[in-house]
Amino acid sequence: MGPLHWLVQGNSRNRACLDLGTSRCSIDPQGDGPPEPSGTELSEVSVAARRTVILIAAVVVAAIAAVAVYSYLTTVQDRANKDAKLVKVFVVKKDITKGLPGEQALDQGFIKPDKINVKFRAATALTDVNVIRGRVALTNLAANQVVVDGQFVDPKVATVSSAQRIPTGNVAITIQVDQVRGVANLVQPGDKVNMLVTVHSGKEEYLYQNVNVLFVGSQAAPQPGETTATTVATAAANQGSGLITVAVPPAAAQRIAFVTSAGEQGGSIYLTLVPPDNIPTQLPAIDLNNVIEANQLTP
Repeated sequence: MGPLHWLVQGNSRNRACLDLGTSRCSIDPQGDGPPEPSGTELSEVSVAARRTVILIAAVVVAAIAAVAVYSYLTTVQDRANKDAKLVKVFVVKKDITKGLPGEQALDQGFIKPDKINVKFRAATALTDVNVIRGRVALTNLAANQVVVDGQFVDPKVATVSSAQRIPTGNVAITIQVDQVRGVANLVQPGDKVNMLVTVHSGKEEYLYQNVNVLFVGSQAAPQPGETTATTVATAAANQGSGLITVAVPPAAAQRIAFVTSAGEQGGSIYLTLVPPDNIPTQLPAIDLNNVIEANQLTP
């Protein structure tokens, strides 16, 4: 039968092994124990064991590295704070919006006590945080900054009056325009406009360019860090009023007043809305003699 053999032992616990020319299995020569594992089985067990050992070793190394890093950082921090005196401060833990009442900031956890190196404590840092009760945030306050004196003020101080919105050296003056002359009521507080007028025997020319709009109706341009609480209905009413308040030097206000008094309800002023980065350009007046420009087919 060539390489084919039947091998049987007397003990019933032994098993027959069919050997097709290879040593796939072996038997217990005494017949009283389980068969020994083959070479392939030993190889598979060995690979699995090595993988387990490698995985355990990797976990151990990672844990040791984490402990080492933590220990190093702790040592560095201890060295930095060696002999340093820590003092109590109050820190903004969550962003605070302008106008937030101080009691709300305290009761809702926006501000909490902390400790820092005395060298980094500002001279104006608050020592008693309860002084902000009854006050409001003057500006937006970002998280992780120390609360200092002056960041929370009396509500009256935090309120910006109309006069305070006028830039230094300017005055505010109001004109009234209809929808056509007022860019279809698209002008918003904070925009810039150019003013076209007709005063010299029917000539159309620019009176001023890049004029800052302070108010539309009673709606003011927002200050830095300020958000408007104007409702949609109120904003629509302000825009529909046609009342545009601008900030200009006193001499310019004289000329605007003269032009508006020459027409009916400011009809002699035509506004154009310009982009924020508009650059004023000197342009000649336009009349019937030059309104049509030769060979100019596009604007």
